[in-house]
Amino acid sequence: MRWILDYFRYAWHDLQDAHHVRSLYYRDPDFSAIDRSLLKKYIMRSPYRISKRFLKQKKAQDLYTYGETPLSTFEEMAKEASIKPLDHVLELGCGRGRGVFFLAHFFNCQVTGIERIPQFVKLAKHVAKQHHVKNVSFKCADMFKTKWPDSTVIFLYGTCLEDEEIFKVIQKLKTFPVGTRILSVSYPLIDYDKGDAFKLVKRFPVAFPWGETEAFLQTVE
Repeated sequence: MRWILDYFRYAWHDLQDAHHVRSLYYRDPDFSAIDRSLLKKYIMRSPYRISKRFLKQKKAQDLYTYGETPLSTFEEMAKEASIKPLDHVLELGCGRGRGVFFLAHFFNCQVTGIERIPQFVKLAKHVAKQHHVKNVSFKCADMFKTKWPDSTVIFLYGTCLEDEEIFKVIQKLKTFPVGTRILSVSYPLIDYDKGDAFKLVKRFPVAFPWGETEAFLQTVE
C-alpha cells in the first residue's frame, strides 16, 4: 500500500515541480537543454522504481528511501552557503544528478556527485558528455567506503541515514580542512558530535516534496 501512496504523491509533486522549474530556470536555454535531456531518460524509467529495485537487490530493510531535493531548494542552500565559481561542491547521494547539473550551471562551480545506484550514474554521465558539461563528475560508489574528493562545500541529505551511518559520515568530514562548509538537512552535525569539530553557522527553513524542514550550514573547525 505504501508504494501506491508514494507513487501518486511523488507523481503529483513532479507535475507541480515541472511547472515551477520551467518558470524559474528554463529561461536559460543551455540549462533547459541539459535538464530536459536528463528528464527524458526517465520517461520510461521511474527513478523511484530504479531505486526500489536496487535496494531490493541489496536486501535493504526500507525500499522507499529515494527522494529528490527540489532545484529551488538547491538554489536557496547554495546562496546561504555563498557558493562561488572557485568552490568544489560534493553531493553525497546525488541520485540521478539533477542537482549536480543545476549547481554547476548556475553557480559556475565544480561539482562532484557520489551515488551508489549504477543506472543513475551511467545516465548522468551520458548527459554530461552529450552536452559537453565539463565542470561535473559522477562517481558510482558507496559513500561510506569510497574516498571523497577534495571539496570546499559538502551537501548531505541525511534524513534517511541510520545513526551508525551518520557517525561514519562525521568521521570522514572531520578529515577535511578547517573552513570546509557543510550543508546538512533535518539536523546539524553537532547533534551527533559533541566535540568541537564543527561550528554551526546558521539554520534556515527549506522545502521538500514531503514537507518543510530545516537546513544547517556548518564549518569544519
